[in-house]
Amino acid sequence: MVTGREDLNKGIADAALDVRAGLVATAASLAMGAGPVPATIIGASGPALKLTHRVLERARQRREDRAARTVEQAAEILDVGIEILEERASSYDDRLELLARVLEAAARTPVEKKITALAQVLAEGLRDGGSVDEALVIAAALTDVEAPHVFVLHHLAVQPLPPEDQWEQTGGVTPRGWNRAQLKKAVPEVSPILDGLLAVLEGHGLVRTQADSTYDGLLALTQYAITPLGRRCLFLFGEDLPSTDRSDDEADPR
Repeated sequence: MVTGREDLNKGIADAALDVRAGLVATAASLAMGAGPVPATIIGASGPALKLTHRVLERARQRREDRAARTVEQAAEILDVGIEILEERASSYDDRLELLARVLEAAARTPVEKKITALAQVLAEGLRDGGSVDEALVIAAALTDVEAPHVFVLHHLAVQPLPPEDQWEQTGGVTPRGWNRAQLKKAVPEVSPILDGLLAVLEGHGLVRTQADSTYDGLLALTQYAITPLGRRCLFLFGEDLPSTDRSDDEADPR
């Protein structure tokens, strides 16, 4: 399955609904907190209060369902019952923390593929001989990755270099990745938020600039490419990706 423009648009639309629900939830929490109640809340109309209740309840149910489905999928991957999964998660603090982070991330995402990805990470962390530390790192990355991030990652994976007619003057040196200007032209759907997307992806080590101490590396200071960890996240999302034999990818730890 490929995360294309239709998936991107659906993810953004679903995310918008959750954002609206979250804003209402935040407002309601503030209203029920300590201190004086805002005048706008005191004067809220009956229909507005009913709407608030309906939206909050719908958001809560959706989030609980996502978290529950993540646990069910992880149990299926491990071929164990829910009780055994809970026992494994509760036996060590780091496993329990992994479960908590995965559940929170699953509850808040509108992206169905991310639920499956989180279930796989949870299963790997709870599996006998699995690395909980690695699972925690990947879970942290997946927590902040939504449909637009996957869209950019997928583009970098299937087309590692920009078209030759977009190459800048580099003294005859082939580029090692995409600069921001080139990416904005290639993925106009996310161009207005591309800086934020790259910041998240780079912060979690899913993409990186290609700079090093060589002359070619200095030219690649602003050129982005996907990392092995970024490819792994795409694999967890169910993306079919071309194989890579780039030496820099092979040298990176997974």
